[in-house]
Amino acid sequence: MAGVQKAGTSTLYRVLVAHQSIARAPQKEWHFFDDESRDWDDPDFTGYEVARRGPRARATMSVDASPSYLFWPGALERIRAWNPDVPVVLCFRDPVDRAFSHWVMNHTRRLSPEERLSFADTVRIGYDPAWIGRRPEGWSDKDLRTRSVVGRGLYGAQLAHARTVFPQEQLLLVDFHEFVRDQHATAERLVSRLGLEPYQKPVEPQARSASQTGFEAAAPTAEDIEVLLAAYAEDLPLFSRLSGIDTSSWTTARLLRGELTPAEVAERLGRKAGLLG
Repeated sequence: MAGVQKAGTSTLYRVLVAHQSIARAPQKEWHFFDDESRDWDDPDFTGYEVARRGPRARATMSVDASPSYLFWPGALERIRAWNPDVPVVLCFRDPVDRAFSHWVMNHTRRLSPEERLSFADTVRIGYDPAWIGRRPEGWSDKDLRTRSVVGRGLYGAQLAHARTVFPQEQLLLVDFHEFVRDQHATAERLVSRLGLEPYQKPVEPQARSASQTGFEAAAPTAEDIEVLLAAYAEDLPLFSRLSGIDTSSWTTARLLRGELTPAEVAERLGRKAGLLG
């Protein structure tokens, strides 16, 4: 499962490993193919093969749910070098909503107090779609992990790059919003595309990770949402065309059509995070 971050991949992982033919990996996010300490000129996949087989005797596959792989420069190419036939699951969420959730995670869990940026500053760290698939000049590994909030929402550019690495039929796309509405149906469709039998037991609904609230930060503003909207205005239509996913009900699409205003979205996100009274 190669993407995307903050799009329900933890929940989808738990649903998938409940299947009788799918084994748990030693950890949900293996981060094997975005580990820059490895020698990628002469990679050793031995340890990863052991993890992939997993402990369940009847399992035929396992899941590495590292949602950074789609975005991380070189990761997809490394996966192809390991196994050119592997199915790649990608779960997508509205990019504006995803960006806010990513910022909340960085602000509350990932970054130290002195490293934290406001949401306003975060969304103004631009990411050129032409950078997808390669490392931007001067960007460190930490920059790629913590300063790429806007870039990770460029789904069209990322999917276009993924299709240069893997055949389209190996890219199994999931709509986060459909998954939230009906976990069981989404899971059954996905395991069918993976060539597996239906679940022997009904899929138990899995709770999504709770949104972080009760922290101190400036709430998002309409101007912040406008910055994000400008970043995704051309990319979202590209993603819709390449993916075939109906994004018409997504926040970004509704903003682009004028059905929502940036102020309305900013207020909703701010209240969700407990940043507004």
